[in-house]
Amino acid sequence: MSSSLTAGRDWRLHALVFVSSIVAELIGPVRVPLGRFSFTLAPLIWSMILMAVIYIAPKKAVLSEKNVGHAATAMALAGGLLMAKLGVSSGASLNEILAAGLPVALQNLGEGFSSLFSLPLAILVFGMSREAIGMTFGVSREANVTLISEKYGAESAEFRGVMVNYIVGTVFGVVAVSMLVSFLSTLPFISPRSLALASGIGSASMMVGGLGTLIENYPDQAQVLEAYAAASNVVSTVIAIYTSLFIGLPFTEWWYKMLKGGKQND
Repeated sequence: MSSSLTAGRDWRLHALVFVSSIVAELIGPVRVPLGRFSFTLAPLIWSMILMAVIYIAPKKAVLSEKNVGHAATAMALAGGLLMAKLGVSSGASLNEILAAGLPVALQNLGEGFSSLFSLPLAILVFGMSREAIGMTFGVSREANVTLISEKYGAESAEFRGVMVNYIVGTVFGVVAVSMLVSFLSTLPFISPRSLALASGIGSASMMVGGLGTLIENYPDQAQVLEAYAAASNVVSTVIAIYTSLFIGLPFTEWWYKMLKGGKQND
């Protein structure tokens, strides 16, 4: 019996995921004020915390290692569905992408080369291995997680790296974006419209965090800033998978090999 079919019949795993999802939705988003800033704890965070607590339960009374293995397989299957959704979204959003213009599309090239500075830091300073590839090749959102899962597998070092960034980004990303936008908006040579574009990195929660700070500082430009951020977020969501697939990941693999002195698997 294939691993995919076995994972599909793991009713305990499905039941736990279903229950944790329901509990997370019942809790809902929780807004936490932090001085001038505020951030929102999304339901996804509650479901991750609940499943983590279930996993570390004494003697694995609820969730076994077998279930965990099935979860990795199910993650790959879900990733395939997400890839299909992104493909459909690409066509459906084509007019919005064209209308947004070249600057919005070009800003996504920055994600393709995000590992240029972060990968040397991860390897030479923190002594990381192939986990660093998953952590540095992109913004570590859903499309990036799916790509790593499909290419390397859900039990690979690269997948562990991208998931660490995904979780950290989910919990702290909104706060980080809000604080960064707040600081940059004080610089006279940076336009608030450019910051609105930069806030749309393909994550709705991070976009809202950055946009909220901008609107607070520039209330008279609220409508324009919202339009720029929304258009940028749509384009980034659609283009991210292609930027990562054809630029980010190949470049990071090559850069990793150079930093390791030609040793690909160390």
